[in-house]
Amino acid sequence: MPGKLVAEIVTLRSLQILQQQIDAEISTYSFKKEEYSERLGNFLREAEEKYGDEDWFKEFSLDNIGGGKPKKGNSKKKSNKKRKKKKGGSDNWVPFKSLELSSSIQGEAEVMFETLQAITEKLEALEESKESIEELRNVGLGNEVIYICYVKDGVISKIVLKSVGSDDVSKFTFNMGFTKSHIIGT
Repeated sequence: MPGKLVAEIVTLRSLQILQQQIDAEISTYSFKKEEYSERLGNFLREAEEKYGDEDWFKEFSLDNIGGGKPKKGNSKKKSNKKRKKKKGGSDNWVPFKSLELSSSIQGEAEVMFETLQAITEKLEALEESKESIEELRNVGLGNEVIYICYVKDGVISKIVLKSVGSDDVSKFTFNMGFTKSHIIGT
């Protein structure tokens, strides 16, 4: 299966490179979200005539995803919770070892909606990470810093700042901005 490790350590010397990598990820996920939204829209239009009056179809209507794109707010999250509750006790899904199997059109719709929701959540996390990196760039740590990044599920959550080429021990402190202090050997 294609994908990245669940957790990685990325070491960089430039926040600009880090920001470019995040932008590339955002672009990839945005493209996939648009592609899947279009696929879902086509699916719903085709299925509307046959299944339009059924409750499960109304729950999966295009209105719930804002014309192909998930709406911001709690309405989507509530409908996902309802679907997850139904899924466990539903006849649409059959447990098979660590998997769930379905041969229904409702199962196909659920897979598409859940995929779009996961991509939307990933995009939101990447955007937050991008904003944090932009703020960190504004602090102006300079080129004498190595950034050791902890990346979990493709999103940076922690960064270790390490001084480059300095014999004395450097320590970064945060006081509404970063400053570099030098500790002289004892």
